[in-house]
Amino acid sequence: MAEDSFEQMANRGFAGADNLKLRTADALEEAARRLRSAEMSMTSEDVQDILHGVQDKMDHFREELDTRYHEVEAGYRKQVEPVENIICDHPIPAVLVAVGFGFLLGMLISRARD
Repeated sequence: MAEDSFEQMANRGFAGADNLKLRTADALEEAARRLRSAEMSMTSEDVQDILHGVQDKMDHFREELDTRYHEVEAGYRKQVEPVENIICDHPIPAVLVAVGFGFLLGMLISRARD
């Protein structure tokens, strides 16, 4: 099985975050509907039950989001650490490559301006 690229993992994480955002909005809308349709005879305990239900859903969504965040972060670290190790093990070639890349990029940008 081929490993996912960081971009694919990040996209899945963002899609999951969007999904959680929509589910959170739905939970809040449901609570608002229940509160609007509540009768005046509704006790404060009933209102608190509704609010506690929403709070429980929010806590669950927050836990899911934290889990997804940590998965994306772990994938990022897994892909970045080898590059960091190469740079730390060979600092002079890494600096020379960065300088060369910066020089080429500068040349391209200066030609684009002309």
